[in-house]
Amino acid sequence: MDEFSVELHEISKRFGQTTVVERISLRIRSGEFFSLLGPSGCGKTTTLRIIAGFESPDSGELLINGKLATHTPPQERDVNLVFQNYALFPHLTVEQNVAFGLEMQKLPRAQIRERVGKALELVRLSGLGARLPHQLSGGQQQRVALARALVTEPSVLLLDEPLGALDFKLRQEMQLELKRLQRDLKITFLYVTHDQEEALKMSDRLAVMHQGRVLQIGPPQEIYERPATRFVADFIGESNFLEGRVVHTAGRRAVVQIGPLQTNVFSDTPLQLHQRVTLALRPERIQLCLPDAGNGTWTGLVEELIYIGKETRYRVRLSPEITVTVSSPGASNGITVGERVGLTWDPQSLRPIEEYSA
Repeated sequence: MDEFSVELHEISKRFGQTTVVERISLRIRSGEFFSLLGPSGCGKTTTLRIIAGFESPDSGELLINGKLATHTPPQERDVNLVFQNYALFPHLTVEQNVAFGLEMQKLPRAQIRERVGKALELVRLSGLGARLPHQLSGGQQQRVALARALVTEPSVLLLDEPLGALDFKLRQEMQLELKRLQRDLKITFLYVTHDQEEALKMSDRLAVMHQGRVLQIGPPQEIYERPATRFVADFIGESNFLEGRVVHTAGRRAVVQIGPLQTNVFSDTPLQLHQRVTLALRPERIQLCLPDAGNGTWTGLVEELIYIGKETRYRVRLSPEITVTVSSPGASNGITVGERVGLTWDPQSLRPIEEYSA
């Protein structure tokens, strides 16, 4: 039986006339790396602040480690928060910054020194305790913020876009570091980000948010491969959207007419004859082939070609009203703009989705 560190039941929050969180329900397992993912303004940071106790919900219930905490003061919740801007005290040393929470708890000096030393060792900053924040790199400052949050030994660590201020390479390094810390410490991480790749890479499960609501919850692979709505399919990675009508059904298999073209589709929920449907197809699921490759091949004209190192991206026009993006590993293999190509894909890669996201 699962144990849950954080449970939200029908949580809502309004600022004035604007609803920023609308009836959110989540259950985050103990020891899980869980991410809230969505664009700016979707309500993910407000949700995090409600869990931390810095905002009060207008309705709903919050449980932390099985205990009702909806109106519990922040200092009495077994959680800690890491901010995007680190929020370090500039006039205090690294050791003093990390020790601050323990001093507020009035722990003995010897115990504080021991726990601060272990926390700095955990984030690989041993030997830098006497430095001031401005003497550290951005990545080192982020580690200090992590050590300060971890030293009080919370059961849940809340992280609000903690890597947003770092450059790309350092951000990637810190992603691995955070995942290592979470795995080693075996505590619950609740991570807020707008970066899709970051959420997919780090999370055990994630929730995709939009306009104050949770659209889909699941493991990264499930959300990427089986998006529930058009918004999720478009926000997580990239998708081609093909709109058509069902012209034949046989159990889970259906044939969908898309403009002048037809394709087989497999759906978990059987489609109905004459039903209008939107299909999502990832660019990397499309294979290029010769235009006369045979049955199941669609043909089109290459209108654009962009080489970006690890892959080449093509824009291919299949008919006057249908254009798709294709992603293929490596170089273009001699394919040029203006050339006719064949396209094929596994019907299992086509995902029928809900048209509207909100």
